[in-house]
Amino acid sequence: MICGDVRIDDIAKLYTGKRSSSYGRSSFRELADFIAHPDLRVRGPVTDRIRDMRTTFRPLLDRALKGNGARLDDVIVRCESNFRMADEEQISRLSGGRKRQQAQRILSSAVRKMKNGDLGKLSNDEQELAIAFGDRVIWNPALRAQQVFDDFKDVLLKNQLLNREDIPRLNQARSMVVLHAITVMHGVAFDLGDGLSGELQAGFQNPDGCLEVTALLTLKGYSKNVSMKVGLLWTDLQGIDYVDSELVAHPGPWRFGIELKDAVVVPIGEVVANQKTSDGTAVIRVK
Repeated sequence: MICGDVRIDDIAKLYTGKRSSSYGRSSFRELADFIAHPDLRVRGPVTDRIRDMRTTFRPLLDRALKGNGARLDDVIVRCESNFRMADEEQISRLSGGRKRQQAQRILSSAVRKMKNGDLGKLSNDEQELAIAFGDRVIWNPALRAQQVFDDFKDVLLKNQLLNREDIPRLNQARSMVVLHAITVMHGVAFDLGDGLSGELQAGFQNPDGCLEVTALLTLKGYSKNVSMKVGLLWTDLQGIDYVDSELVAHPGPWRFGIELKDAVVVPIGEVVANQKTSDGTAVIRVK
């Protein structure tokens, strides 16, 4: 790999071979688990993110489509799910410049008091953070391209499969590592165990034209069909630069198999065009 001869099989072997030696690099372990369990995912950062997104978004839909006001239980679960999904910049901005650990202590205290019905005992700081994280939608993809590559690189370094002087040459393989992640996740089914299931789909049908992996969640219990397209792996790779010419006119999300050939995403079998969304369906895209 570091000699410039990058093969997708080598990347896959490194993931499977170092699955149990990932040194806490979450994206590496998650992608290795995708390789080990390509048929169905029921746990891990990706399914956790799907679950959190549904948790934090449903109360907003209830308010918009049903006219229901916010319930305390909704505020509590949204505090927890939004905080898990928030990045460091979002936490700092919403908590008055606090770091994650400090903000978590205050928010955890607020959640504990709310669960016990002790609303009158909330401090000013606890009230502010409970509102900041309990009355909004926060969203970040479960994985990002740079995180995937950085974790891959770190695992190789930690396992002494890469020397630091070789990093510049490995950096040339970044796009292959990211494309490998896309093909590994694409087409894998997920099941949260509570009636919500679906399939991950790759494509580049977004305003930026970047390759990504998404899931389409269907939420029940509303007067119209409500579908939520959730981004789970976001990359900075322009789709038209990394897909076969046959896919340029079909940006996805793809309902057919894909694979990598010569650093390009190509379809497996027939290219099936996506069906248009019916007029009675509300589709919400969360990037």
